[in-house]
Amino acid sequence: MASSLNVQEIIDYYDHCQVDYEQFWHLNARMCMHYGYWDDATPNLRTALANMNERVAEFGGVKRGDYILDAGCGVGGSSIFLAQQFDCNVKGITLSAKQVDQCNANASAHGVSHKTFFECQNYLETSFPDNSFDVVWAIESVCYAHDKIDFLNEAYRILKPGGKVIVADFFSNNVEPNSTDAVLMDKWTRTWAINAYADVDNFWEIIQIAGFREPKRSDITPKVVKSIRRLYYLFYPGIVYMYGKYALGLRSRQNLLNAWSTGYQYKAYRKDLWRYMLFSGTK
Repeated sequence: MASSLNVQEIIDYYDHCQVDYEQFWHLNARMCMHYGYWDDATPNLRTALANMNERVAEFGGVKRGDYILDAGCGVGGSSIFLAQQFDCNVKGITLSAKQVDQCNANASAHGVSHKTFFECQNYLETSFPDNSFDVVWAIESVCYAHDKIDFLNEAYRILKPGGKVIVADFFSNNVEPNSTDAVLMDKWTRTWAINAYADVDNFWEIIQIAGFREPKRSDITPKVVKSIRRLYYLFYPGIVYMYGKYALGLRSRQNLLNAWSTGYQYKAYRKDLWRYMLFSGTK
């Protein structure tokens, strides 16, 4: 298979760092592993995390009763939201067996086990038949594909005619190859087991190359700035905390890298090297 992911590195990242999201990002309460969406009426991070699901659904035109693939479902937050708010049947896929177990527990606790189904699969090569889903939904997961068109091609295959792909993610912004800026971006992405982000304009091109019509994009970077800064404020205390835990054998090297990511993402943002974008397209 030409398409590829850093499969074991991704599994290790999420399995080791789930505890970080639980401690610092309200994972148990909100079941979200993304940056959230802040508008003028957003009082806190918990609300911002819930807002992101609402804004992505609105942007992509999710309809009541859609059959949705949550591609890179984390611990099931988006799937549960879609089942509760839109009465959707949702198939969530992740590389992590630990996350599948957590998804099932979360769905049961929120009363949507009959609407949500979770399993380990690679979103670049799924087992689903052609023309299966009304929506392929991906929040901060497409970034893990080495070549993002591999994800788009698979999404196109499994979508029904008229179905939509909806992506919310990080994208690089005019980063010159082999530059100091590229080195900084690589340091950041590697802390999260990501090979590289897609360039904003390149993704706009390849979503159409993959066959999607009526493409849409929206730059919502201003809506995640508070989360960018919140992570940066955690950098120095987080580094001290993580190295202390690591010295005691209570955290892994991956947790240390995750702590460093909070500084890298902020420095790259200040240099305008990345944008947070929404994309959608129709089969």
